[in-house]
Amino acid sequence: MQELRVIVAFAAASVSLLLAIYAFVVRWHRGPNKTLTAFGVLMMGTMGWTLTTGVGDIASTAGRMELWLHVEQISIVLVPGAWFALAVAYTGREQWLTRETVSLLAVEPIVTLLVTATDQWHDLMWTKIVRATTSDGVAYLEYTFGAYHYVHLLYSYTLVLASAGLFLWMILTSDRLYRRQSVALTVGVLAPLATNVVNGSGQPWDVLFTMPTGFTVTGVAVGYAIFRFQLLDVVPIGRSTVIENMRDGFVVLDEDDRIVDLNPAAHVLADEEAIGMQATTALPEVAHLFARTDPESQTHDDIVIETDDGQRFYTVRLAPLRDDDRLGRLLTIRDVTDSRRIENRYQALIENASDVITVLDTDGTVQYVSPSVDQVLGYDAGALLGTSILMYVHPDDRDRVQTALDTVETETDIVRFEYRIEDVDGSVRVVESIGRDLTGNPFVEGLVVHTRDVTERHQREQELERTNDHLEAFANAVSHDLRNPLNVASGNLELARVHGDEKYLDRIETAHERIENLIGDLLTLAKQGQTVDETVTVDLATVAADAWETVETKRSTLEVRETGVIDADRSRLTQLFENLYRNAIDHAGADVAIWVGTVEDGFYVADDGPGIPEEERNEVFQSGYTTSDNGTGFGLAIVQNIVDAHGWSIRAVESESGGARFEVQSVEPEIETSTAPKPKHED
Repeated sequence: MQELRVIVAFAAASVSLLLAIYAFVVRWHRGPNKTLTAFGVLMMGTMGWTLTTGVGDIASTAGRMELWLHVEQISIVLVPGAWFALAVAYTGREQWLTRETVSLLAVEPIVTLLVTATDQWHDLMWTKIVRATTSDGVAYLEYTFGAYHYVHLLYSYTLVLASAGLFLWMILTSDRLYRRQSVALTVGVLAPLATNVVNGSGQPWDVLFTMPTGFTVTGVAVGYAIFRFQLLDVVPIGRSTVIENMRDGFVVLDEDDRIVDLNPAAHVLADEEAIGMQATTALPEVAHLFARTDPESQTHDDIVIETDDGQRFYTVRLAPLRDDDRLGRLLTIRDVTDSRRIENRYQALIENASDVITVLDTDGTVQYVSPSVDQVLGYDAGALLGTSILMYVHPDDRDRVQTALDTVETETDIVRFEYRIEDVDGSVRVVESIGRDLTGNPFVEGLVVHTRDVTERHQREQELERTNDHLEAFANAVSHDLRNPLNVASGNLELARVHGDEKYLDRIETAHERIENLIGDLLTLAKQGQTVDETVTVDLATVAADAWETVETKRSTLEVRETGVIDADRSRLTQLFENLYRNAIDHAGADVAIWVGTVEDGFYVADDGPGIPEEERNEVFQSGYTTSDNGTGFGLAIVQNIVDAHGWSIRAVESESGGARFEVQSVEPEIETSTAPKPKHED
């Protein structure tokens, strides 16, 4: 008999091992899930349990038999929890298997293994273990359970019986396929318990009705469920996880249009109390669907319902449950509020945009044009439909527009083109369009052209171009006209020196210097750009000191009171300081004191000269304005030009000593200042 028990044990272990390999090797690559994981762990546990039981039966000594009895517990503790996890996942209650739940289920097995490993010191698992021999000479272990063993049995039986209860529930509530699967799983979970009960009866057949025998039945039952009823391929999903949690609502009607079932999402129209009522009475918002439709056909409609959150939009659809109306009909309710709001938002954006959105077909015929065309060009949007867009393009630009549209061949191609178009009054406007081919998009099916009126920008560009041309011509002319008298003055100077008549020398030299300064300032104004392309991080104190070195400072002094770091064009910032220094020296005298500091959003240059009258402070930045006999009137205009190019602002105010103070503001990023003393710079 012992040989038969060992054979049964190894057979059960082999079946479990094959099923574990099938779960973790054959099926795992299709995508792991909780049902598959629980099944694989269960098969590994039963394989280990039966294998260690068989090995223990053939152990040669009592010590080895006791060792395998302890090792056996490692597999035993896996089985109850794995059965319960499989039952929970299989019956559609995967939400129960949270990390916290799994951790809680693992507490008892861990405690059991610790108690087993330390049993020799406390006898909580077994109080007595001795080797005995049957009348046939077969050796076996005879032991008495300790107190903790009964706690372990209670925990294990509770989980196994709970698993059987879940499978029985599936037998009673599921359809034919799932019912057969559940029967097989129920047999599998109860077989080890049944053999355990029979084994304790004291009958001669106890030697066959052991736990390995029960697990052999388990393996056969589970294998039958897998390969006959596709256990791991077709797993039932509970109604609560599908229907109860559907975002769409449904109402099931019988053949007389009475409500027989509805899910929570349908409560927007009716609650559970509506079951058994006529649909036309319980669902007045969609009663018209029942009145106007043939029971064998489908119909749908959009409805609006007032809720606590405001208006909600729904699409309702009524359809028969099968080809005829004998089983009744199904009313589905889909909340389309978000998509409807998005549609309305985009429609509002397009209709109220200042730009014109046009959809053209392949030959340039207008399929759609946004209402903004009335504001931009004065046309009625409806009147443009069906007309060719080229009708409104300036004749000289039509070929170029057609060529641009023809170059767009795919959705990734984007073409940008500028052309002239006539508005409703016949005036010519300059517009810029961006075209993209969306003929393959089922929601557009056309070439989308986004058009913006750039007439004013075009005019400004033309005006700027004319101004630059004029300024450049002016600078060249002034340079040419002033250099002639400069040459004359230089020649007279040489003649005076040759003939020894020096009374005109000082006047000629003064004129010479004035003309040279005038030419330099005019050329600076003419050739400076209107914007700064690149900036670098510069230190104000360093730039201020460098600019001081390039100016004829005479007896004047410079003091940098605060330092700061800003982003600027270093060369043009140096010019700014140079011109402010020259302005102070020209108007305040050769011994003027000048200091540089920072303000909250910029910096300043101040002096202790006579200052600028308040009524003249707005005029000092105009070209040619000066109150000095030695000034050209362009120094502060150059400063204004540099400030504008950086996007800053400048104003003239009174300094703390009553002199002039020029504050440059709106400097970004904000200046980081330091009040560390700076040395004075003197000539």
